[in-house]
Parts: sequence; C-alpha cells; structure tokens
Amino acid sequence: MWMPIVMICANMYANSCTVVTSVGKYYDTKEECFEVSIQKASAATNTPQIFYALPMCQEVVLGKEI
Repeated sequence: MWMPIVMICANMYANSCTVVTSVGKYYDTKEECFEVSIQKASAATNTPQIFYALPMCQEVVLGKEI
C-alpha cells in the first residue's frame, strides 16, 4: 500500500517547509499514489502563500512484523 505525501514550502528556506499527508488514505500502486500526490501538490501551488510543493509517496507495509 502507498501513502501520498506532499512537502509544502512557504518560501525558499527549508525551515518554511511542512510535510502533509492524509491519514488512512492508502493506494494499491505507486503510480496511483503519485497521481493523487501530484494533484494535491498542483492544487497547493495554485495558492499564493505556497512557494513550492513536492509530491511524494511512501510505501506502507500493514500486518507484517518488521
């Protein structure tokens, strides 16, 4: 399962960045996850307060011991 993540920055400095995700929303494939993550990052960059948005995905392994 894959979880979409977006890093959002208010300006060019790293301390303005925040990582955002939707808890409990997972996708079966990496491609599907990136489609959603790219849409969310694109929507964020349409907001004047957002300088940069980076779409990412993280694989989540549920029900297995590490």
